[in-house]
Amino acid sequence: MTQEVELLTAQMSRTGDGAHWVVYVVLSSEPQHWPEVLIPADNGIPSIADRAAALAHLGFVPFTAYPFWGWVETTNPRDTTSPVRLIATLAVVPATPERLTGDSSRSSRQHF
Repeated sequence: MTQEVELLTAQMSRTGDGAHWVVYVVLSSEPQHWPEVLIPADNGIPSIADRAAALAHLGFVPFTAYPFWGWVETTNPRDTTSPVRLIATLAVVPATPERLTGDSSRSSRQHF
């Protein structure tokens, strides 16, 4: 018997001050408390290994059927001179079946 696992979205973007990349998992059950980890931006874009380690720290792993990060750019549609913000996205699943996606115990910002 197979167990159905909720497919979630992890995202990564630069913090407002540009000093870090933040990796977080979008939880529809906890919109105010998404688990997140900060990675210093000193060495540019974090490696795939660094991103995987950040996700593992949060209790998630890439979805094996499509383990690739996609990039999108966003802007403020009301201000065409606003800077472009890059956001990476990845499908993820809980690392362990018993991981509750609504658990906010890891909701505070953590440095990696």
